[in-house]
Amino acid sequence: MARVLLANEEGTNFEKALNLIPHVKRLYDELYDTLWNSDIIEKETKEKIRLYLAGVNGCETCMSMSYVGDETLNQKVLREKELEEKDRLLFRFIDVYRVRPRELTDADMNQLKKFYSDTQLLELLAVINLFDQFHKMIVSLDLYDFCSLQGK
Repeated sequence: MARVLLANEEGTNFEKALNLIPHVKRLYDELYDTLWNSDIIEKETKEKIRLYLAGVNGCETCMSMSYVGDETLNQKVLREKELEEKDRLLFRFIDVYRVRPRELTDADMNQLKKFYSDTQLLELLAVINLFDQFHKMIVSLDLYDFCSLQGK
């Protein structure tokens, strides 16, 4: 049961919740479309970020889906097997960035800069924040009965 009162209307529970603040929903939709369709970062990298954060936040449905049509990414990312150095560094960065950003060092950033330009880093941060916040809202407000926390 969702933890906010949802209107009896068409759409997912997440959409219904965001419809409570339509101006923010419109902005979220625009930001999502802009980031997902941007060519600054490859869609596969964005998908890996989405999958990784779904795992961190316990969004089981999101962990089972593929937005790029490559189900093998799900297994690689969620089990962290066969990951390239670039992905391992990105996921370690995400872990620190999302809870203790001040602990990121110049050395941490320089390692990422071996693989990403400054422009790409900024888009990575935007993508990380967008997906992380979507997952956190969905899970914390129980907006999907099929998006349950693992072990619940």
